[in-house]
Amino acid sequence: MNEYYQKLGVQPNASPEELKKAYRTLAKKYHPDLHPGDHTAETRFKEINEAYEILSDPEKRKKYDDQQQAAQPHETFKKKTKTTTCTPTGGQVDFSQMQSGFAQFFGFDPKTGQVVDEEKVSGKRKNPLDTTDLFERFMGFK
Repeated sequence: MNEYYQKLGVQPNASPEELKKAYRTLAKKYHPDLHPGDHTAETRFKEINEAYEILSDPEKRKKYDDQQQAAQPHETFKKKTKTTTCTPTGGQVDFSQMQSGFAQFFGFDPKTGQVVDEEKVSGKRKNPLDTTDLFERFMGFK
């Protein structure tokens, strides 16, 4: 559900009448005159007004819905992905070994920032991933 729709407590397919009814109910509930000095109610009232201002205007609502639609596939992907990572054979991945491998390859510990290999960090050692030689041999020139 989209943020503005959540603030008004309605579904994205709500009719203009439903939006208006939800807005009026919430605006009445959180109106600053009914809650003097309550900054939480005042903030909530402003959020409700902002949401209604966008959703009550057909052009602004369409633009907002289009923006939410564009972001939705990414959010859907996040929800559907597994929290456990598996190897191609289906076994669990042991990430505890990854930290030492990272330190060995890049020359520093990612958690502590401690330098493990000064030459790798300073760039004095030749890059193990330097493919210049391979490229030159493949292309036939230097």
